[in-house]
Amino acid sequence: MVSFRFPLGRLSARPADAEPATRSIWRTPEGRAIRRQRCRHRRDEFDLGIGYMQRKDYALAEETMRNFAQKYPSDPLIADSQYWLGESFFQRQQYRDAAEAFLGVTTKFDKSAKAPDALLRLGQSLAALKEKEAACAALGEVTRKYPRASSGVKQAVDREQKRVKC
Repeated sequence: MVSFRFPLGRLSARPADAEPATRSIWRTPEGRAIRRQRCRHRRDEFDLGIGYMQRKDYALAEETMRNFAQKYPSDPLIADSQYWLGESFFQRQQYRDAAEAFLGVTTKFDKSAKAPDALLRLGQSLAALKEKEAACAALGEVTRKYPRASSGVKQAVDREQKRVKC
């Protein structure tokens, strides 16, 4: 068995005649397809989805985050997985799906560390959908609802409000 070492852990390529580990295909950084091993821990599966986001493989990130949420609905990382699901849609310009995912974070997980970012992205998704009034309302809520949001989020809200002309 040939092994590859990646930042997210150890994945193995299996010989063609071997029994497949899963039906999912994983791509190496060079683009070669290998079969992905089953994730043994919840965190490994979440990290795999993050890795797909980092490699800009948004469809696989979507699939991984959906699977994570379905398999582990009460996991502490569920809010983050919902956020990254939204981000996978946003990056592919699927703004309606992105808005729904980000809205889910801001309503179901409003105490989450990702909630301010999700509310910002909700506003950006709504702006992309030409829903100016709703976008401005969402963007205005960020600093009101999350006064301790990071300076990066606050600056992004200011930029977006100016861009949308709120």
